[in-house]
Amino acid sequence: MRRFWLAPVSGILLAAALGTAGAQGASCRQQGDLHVCEAEGFGTVFVGDLAQARDEALIDASRRALEQVAGVQVDAETITRNQALFDQLIRTQSRGIIHSVDVLEDGKLPDGRYRVRVSARVKAGEVKDKLESLVSELALVVLIPEQNLGQPTAQPIVENEVVSRLEEAGYRVLDHATLQKLAKRDQVAALLRGDEQAAREIGLKFLSNLIVIGQATTRFSQNNQGIISAYARVTARAIESETGRIIANVSLEQVRGFGRSAETAGETALGNAKKAAAEQLIQKLDAYFKKKERPIEVRVRSLPTVDDYRRTKAFLEKQRWVSGVEEKGFSPEQSVLVVTYPEKTLYLASRLEREPRYKLLEFDRVRILMEYRP
Repeated sequence: MRRFWLAPVSGILLAAALGTAGAQGASCRQQGDLHVCEAEGFGTVFVGDLAQARDEALIDASRRALEQVAGVQVDAETITRNQALFDQLIRTQSRGIIHSVDVLEDGKLPDGRYRVRVSARVKAGEVKDKLESLVSELALVVLIPEQNLGQPTAQPIVENEVVSRLEEAGYRVLDHATLQKLAKRDQVAALLRGDEQAAREIGLKFLSNLIVIGQATTRFSQNNQGIISAYARVTARAIESETGRIIANVSLEQVRGFGRSAETAGETALGNAKKAAAEQLIQKLDAYFKKKERPIEVRVRSLPTVDDYRRTKAFLEKQRWVSGVEEKGFSPEQSVLVVTYPEKTLYLASRLEREPRYKLLEFDRVRILMEYRP
């Protein structure tokens, strides 16, 4: 049995990005503070380079071992959607997640791939810490259960409007069907009670720092010569999952609707309330994020000309949620721009690297270092 140490590459958190994360299976066992997980991985042999293929297979196997630990806390579909962020975390941020890897079997397969089977020692506490660093400030979980005259509505009128308006405003909103499938009734009830632990668990599961929780209901008002009226009541509040703090409150009372039946009157009342609820919520969220804006210094190496410097500035100005870019000095060795941004630096860094002209070198909370590649 050979042992492969991962001290310099131990942030193999991309494991979770494979999207098969689930509850920790029988291939993992707890050993003190570590989780020992068995997994296999594969690498592709190019031009006979077995060493490179073996390294690739080792990383792949370590990812698969780690996903069994990470998947306990984060929804697999959420991880898959954020694969680029996991990539960034591995290359620039992670340390100490995988303690070591024992290679149990390895060798080249007839189909040209290289296969390894490993036993990896994973630090579960470190996994959770690193996952929490991926929680997005601008991603929202929206849960506004709805009843019309005491009956649940199949397509929630208010929630759908809130989600639609948030997405139009640039927020990342979790898919309603996915959330309904995963969220437990007791978790929703706990959120309505203001339970901080429930907020943290749901926020981490979906990598969202904001949870919008509320209720929409209607009640019969009167029947006036066949014209029936009903009142709608809508409440919603936005909760920081990391702290449990309420950062926005919306409450609409006695919004009236009319119809030929009580059900139609209730639906009309909900329709009359939905726009006001969405507008009030977005106004308060925008004000909240305005307060979270901070300067991030972007340093770019090897920009050849001032024109390239200005083009880089224009590129940064186009990024979502960037509210300003200030020139701080051009130099072919290293140019400096300062970006005003409310989201975690990881999200901006991940977006910038997708532009082929730039190579991301490193970043932290207030700084990004890139290299220009013509």
